Amino acid sequence: MNEVLKQMKKRIVEGIQLPDKKQQNQLRKDVEQALQESIKDLAEHGGGPKAEDRFWKRLEKIIADDPKNRILYLQYHDFHSFWQYTENWYSCYPPNLSEEERDKALGYAEFKRKNVEDRERYMTVYFPCGRIGLKGFFVDNKLPESCGHTVYGVYCENEKTYTIGEILEKLPNEEMDVFQLNELFCRFDKLPEDMQHVYDLTLQLKEPRNVKEMIDLMGHLPEVCVVNGIQNESQLGEFLVENELFDVSFTDEALPYLDYAKIARTHMKFNNGKIIKGIYVEDTSLDISNQTQSQNNEQDDDYEMKL
Repeated sequence: MNEVLKQMKKRIVEGIQLPDKKQQNQLRKDVEQALQESIKDLAEHGGGPKAEDRFWKRLEKIIADDPKNRILYLQYHDFHSFWQYTENWYSCYPPNLSEEERDKALGYAEFKRKNVEDRERYMTVYFPCGRIGLKGFFVDNKLPESCGHTVYGVYCENEKTYTIGEILEKLPNEEMDVFQLNELFCRFDKLPEDMQHVYDLTLQLKEPRNVKEMIDLMGHLPEVCVVNGIQNESQLGEFLVENELFDVSFTDEALPYLDYAKIARTHMKFNNGKIIKGIYVEDTSLDISNQTQSQNNEQDDDYEMKL
């Protein structure tokens, strides 16, 4: 049981106050047992209308045992909050994750329950997870595999995926698909740690407009150039000139008079580059594409000359 659930249960139990201490202790014991049984019920069978009905019937039985137990009606709000939080906690895939396992997840999505309009009641999928099991979770909860359900939000609290979370935050929730999101996190999880860092930088460089583009970027990581230790445009310009990476060559006599910052801006403009937190990032796939196009054009010219 997580800490929030423990505190909520403690608040309810200790909130029961009767003049007769013996009766008070018995009522506290009965309520605590009812709450524990409801937690076990959710862990084993999941949430839903039937589970909620069983929860309230346990409490109604206690109230019916003695008129003085009607004092529990005063705690209706606390019982309601307890049920809502507990149902949300256990309505997740993979099931029965511990707090530590949830904290280690690369991300998670909260989405609408079927036939439930209350935004505070949702289901959660933690990423990455098994696709077959996820499909079974949707079947068991009578949710459509397509995006007939509504994604309320996607959250990334793992330091590895902060940038993924920032990109997803900008995307319309209604266009997201839980299965596509899972594929994104599954592929990211399989990347070596150094390539995860490159992917993080590539997201900031390319700013993809949907989840599919985010997934597709992983296929282009070998074409992304990363140079550490570049804090500003002047340093980048100097690096380009020293390594003869700029389109124009300069004599040694001209070097003291060069505007390195302007050289860097020109290079980044035409080469899809960006300085991100002390690192220069450039997508060289455009260079490959331009070279291929240039070669094709040369072949076309040769063909026309032969004719």
